[in-house]
Amino acid sequence: MHPDWEHAKQAYRSPQPPEGFSGGVEEAIRRGDRTRRRRLTARRSLTTALAACACFVLLVNASPTFAQAVSGVPVLGPLARVFTVAEYTAEDDGLLLDVRLPGLENTGNEALEERVNAEITTRVQALLDEAQQRAQEEWDAYLATGGNPADYAPAVITAGYEVKYQGEGYLSFVVTVTQVRATASEQFFPYTVDLATGEDVTLRDLLGEDWKETVNASVKEQIAQRSQDPANSYWDGSGGIQGFTSIRDGQPFYLGVDGNPVVMFEEYEIAPGYMGIQEFEIPLGE
Repeated sequence: MHPDWEHAKQAYRSPQPPEGFSGGVEEAIRRGDRTRRRRLTARRSLTTALAACACFVLLVNASPTFAQAVSGVPVLGPLARVFTVAEYTAEDDGLLLDVRLPGLENTGNEALEERVNAEITTRVQALLDEAQQRAQEEWDAYLATGGNPADYAPAVITAGYEVKYQGEGYLSFVVTVTQVRATASEQFFPYTVDLATGEDVTLRDLLGEDWKETVNASVKEQIAQRSQDPANSYWDGSGGIQGFTSIRDGQPFYLGVDGNPVVMFEEYEIAPGYMGIQEFEIPLGE
């Protein structure tokens, strides 16, 4: 076994998740009886896990030999293009983490892999750092006001990804970070790349010069259809909240299973929060 792979494998396996961790909110509540000593131990595990994740990403980006060794792991498969760089769970004061971090490899384009992998790591790590700091502040405030540690329900942060499409020279996947506190919120980072050029694919590339008009017409039609269901609600200008008028230049999207672009709207962007993230598939022939 290559020494780089053996070293990284040991670093990857070193963080030990708290016993019985499930990553769910109900489990988080049931774990309210954790002791201070366990929290301190878990904090060290969290720090180790994040460090191991960074080391693993660095090895993938910096060592072609290491990346080749990773692609040979049976669970990834020799033709994998998006794989799990690191996967861990950890617990800190008032915070549960469940992380599955993706990486792009075996594309034949080193610059593409380095760019995408670095961007994913930076984006996800920034959200995890922010969540950890906020959770610590809320935990400290809870204790300072006389709260019982056994009754505290920690925040739950889940990071993961899903490969949406791979074919005809394109690869499309979405990275998501979900935060569950009093309410749940989700942030997404879709990636659609041209494996031949190493460039990000745009809606203009797929739909032509009139891409914006094409998408706008389709989204408006689909909103009208969905609005016939009384369970669905979209902003329509009433109450001073403007409804959908047009997508923006950098509207996020991914490719669906049929290769059609699926545009994504964040929570509250075009509809009330209970509607969640809104997605609209745009047929390429439209």
